[in-house]
This record gives sequence, C-alpha cells and structure tokens, in this order.
Amino acid sequence: MLLVPKCIIDDLHSKMSRTWWTSNEKTRGWAMMKWERMCYPNGMEGMGFRDMKLFNLALLGRQVWRLMQFKDTLCFRVLSSKYFPEGDILCSKSCDKPSYTWSSIVKATEFFKEGFVWLVGDGNTIDIPRDQW
Repeated sequence: MLLVPKCIIDDLHSKMSRTWWTSNEKTRGWAMMKWERMCYPNGMEGMGFRDMKLFNLALLGRQVWRLMQFKDTLCFRVLSSKYFPEGDILCSKSCDKPSYTWSSIVKATEFFKEGFVWLVGDGNTIDIPRDQW
C-alpha cells in the first residue's frame, strides 16, 4: 500500500462529485453540497461517501499495525533489516534515499502516533533520552 498523492485524491473527489451531480460528463452540474459534507455519514446529514485521503491513511495504518504484530513475515524482515534494525517500527533510523513504500509507512506512522499509548511494562525497554515523557 502506498500513500496516494494529494493531486490524485483531489481528482478522484472531483470525478466522484461530478458523477453524482451531473447527468453526463460533458456538462458542469450544480453541486448541492460541499465534498466534505458529502463525506459525513448518513446519520449526520451527509451522503456517506468515503474521503479517499482518510481511507488511504487507514489502509496504511493497517500495514503499520501488521508490521507491529506479525514479525515473522517477509515484509517485516525486509523492511526491518534496512529501516528499523532494532525491530521497533516506531523507532526507525533515518535513511538517505528511502523507498516510496517506506516513506508512505513513515507518514502513516507519524499520523497515527498521536493515538498510540505507551506502556511501561517491566521497564527493560525504556530509553530515557529518546522516549517522550
């Protein structure tokens, strides 16, 4: 899974909105509702469309979760050997020319770090200078 560029997501949103509000592709329709409002669920006076940017981030977040949970996969072994040799995806080392796949995973990790919880456990994995207190 890769992070889709913003211009492509904007183009997809435009095409979805145009398809919804026009009868054919050649005429410009009159939008009855902003795209952000169309992405609200039906119960919140929206139309239930998916926001492609958030959906893309959710899929990348699932890949981050899989890298954290399943450490015996080929994907984990390949990525960890180059980008996070200690085995912790949240503590990756910086690299000069990372692959686009890894750059996408890092962006998703940064986005989801706000919702992560850090547990002390037995205290063996605490790194006082690096960990945020």
